[in-house]
Amino acid sequence: MKTILAIVFISLYSISFSQTFSENDLKQVAQQINDELQGIDVGAGITGRGCYAYGKTLVYLYDVTEDWYPPDNMKRDLISNIKKVGYSEIYYNNNVNIDFQYYFGNRLRKKISITFNEFSNLSFSLCDYFSTKGHPKAKDVNLKLRKPTGWKIEEGNRPNIVKKFVYNDYVYLIQIMDNFTFISRNEAIDVLNDDEFVTDVMSEASSFLREPEIINSQVVTIDKYPALEFTIRGNKERMGYNIEMVMKNWVILYEDKIVYLQFAGVDNKEFTTLVSLCDMITNSVIFPEQYNY
Repeated sequence: MKTILAIVFISLYSISFSQTFSENDLKQVAQQINDELQGIDVGAGITGRGCYAYGKTLVYLYDVTEDWYPPDNMKRDLISNIKKVGYSEIYYNNNVNIDFQYYFGNRLRKKISITFNEFSNLSFSLCDYFSTKGHPKAKDVNLKLRKPTGWKIEEGNRPNIVKKFVYNDYVYLIQIMDNFTFISRNEAIDVLNDDEFVTDVMSEASSFLREPEIINSQVVTIDKYPALEFTIRGNKERMGYNIEMVMKNWVILYEDKIVYLQFAGVDNKEFTTLVSLCDMITNSVIFPEQYNY
């Protein structure tokens, strides 16, 4: 498939460094690829049929022979090959998704969809569990969660911050505070659905930002405990520079404690990509004590 990839990348490369990459730009690229792809023998029983674009997705069409079968791990191999030839950043930086469709006659034999995020070189795996048990800032809360691969673990440099996972300009932190009283799980659901409480929590979380904007908020469950999940965007001044920041937060009312998890960083494409990884971290949270009965 190297010949086809070269055609695709040369066509994309010609406009990949424009300031904005519009849907109309992509349609023009698709037309160039369509003209060059038709009838090309890719090998392994695959022949180019054409290409078109819809939205920010390029669709590559191929004809296959009757005895053609998609190989195992075909999607993984396609992504790997695109990264190897060094052009994955063009798709990633321009938010371009790809569909590969393989036909025998009018019958679709195989479709592979690759989103632009899948071309990122960031790691999306988690390591073994980290536990807060015994940490002086944990206030006797035994919380376990998995660390993202390749991120550093650092001590919190402020009160109540137990640990933080750090990758470049992005931080996932664990903060544990005393609550004013013991709250059962049923009571916690009522509290987290109280508009005044939610407003106070989000105002406090965004107090250091200029012009904060609440992107979303909802009540979720984290290892059987109700929690408030919300995302905030805003500006922060640092050393005379104005930085666009975004934070995704989880507030867990855990008995007589408040567990606060936060993923924060610069508001850019990398943050958007890493949000799914930090969702995985939060989904890995376990409070082991509740299973000891």
